[in-house]
Amino acid sequence: MRIRTKVSFTVSFLLALAALVFAPPIFSAAGGGGGGISMPQIDTPRTPEEIAKQEYNSGVSYLKDVVKLDEKLATAKDEKQAKKINAKIAKAYEKALKSFTRAADRLPTMHDAWNMIGYSQRHLGDYNASLAAYSKALELKPNYPEAIEYRGEAFLGLNAVDDAKQAYLSLYGNARPLAGQLLTAMKIWVEHRKQDAQGVDGATVESFATWINERSAIAAQTASTIGDPPARW
Repeated sequence: MRIRTKVSFTVSFLLALAALVFAPPIFSAAGGGGGGISMPQIDTPRTPEEIAKQEYNSGVSYLKDVVKLDEKLATAKDEKQAKKINAKIAKAYEKALKSFTRAADRLPTMHDAWNMIGYSQRHLGDYNASLAAYSKALELKPNYPEAIEYRGEAFLGLNAVDDAKQAYLSLYGNARPLAGQLLTAMKIWVEHRKQDAQGVDGATVESFATWINERSAIAAQTASTIGDPPARW
């Protein structure tokens, strides 16, 4: 069974945000009122931006499928069933990646599409490719908090703990909820590396665990001084 390092609320948050930001375009035929013969609707030529948004929304739909499959995976009765569900999850991410890539092809300046390309690639295990996509998103939108958080999780996938720490510190000052999300992913990483080191020495894991505990304590101490987060979170 594959290791799931992404908590479910992350995907839910992403999907809710994407649905608000990129509502699908609506086309209607011009026409009069009253009676007479109704004319069939004819779609007007679409701009690259409209097509990109449509492709982006298609990618989001595939990620909604992932959410449903994750729920099934949590209740899988045996390894065989879990393997089938994981295969469907991977397929959904592949479809999402294709849609987000088409969106970026149509509108290369769409930073959200690049961010989600990286997101899909990361969940497919292609961490280096995801880092390149996140870098492109950050090039288009510097200090893009979602890309910084997702990139931090990609760093974890590559066991680059120092880079992951820097991502956390970058988020801590102005995107505290996302910093907390990355900290949760860090804790999961430590748990997994204690079970399967994957080439990481024990001293590195323990040192990182200590750092995480220290940052958790600092976050808890300052939580009461923070007001409500912006609506986008």
